[in-house]
Amino acid sequence: MKKKFRITGCLLIFLLGFLVPVISSLILMSSPLIAGDELFLTGILRSVDPKSNTVVVDVLSQSCPGPRRFSVGNARVLQGREGGKVSFSINSSSCNGNVIYRITSPIMRNGG
Repeated sequence: MKKKFRITGCLLIFLLGFLVPVISSLILMSSPLIAGDELFLTGILRSVDPKSNTVVVDVLSQSCPGPRRFSVGNARVLQGREGGKVSFSINSSSCNGNVIYRITSPIMRNGG
């Protein structure tokens, strides 16, 4: 004779009350490990170097003020935009020394 498996009330409460929150917590805690930190910056585009695919931006944001060099995917598309205000994200949550950070978002041109 085969026994039929029935979920009893206690087992159902255990599954919903314990396992679901534990699994949800594990998923939420692992999310920051997957997502990298990025810093959003605004500044004035000062120069574009298509040979090295770098740009110099005079950053206005308090988290990374002053002229900084950043690497970009294709600097040629930014030629002629020097002097304009731009916003972008970099591949770091901080901005230190003479490190050349990679711009991870498209450079958005702001008015001005």
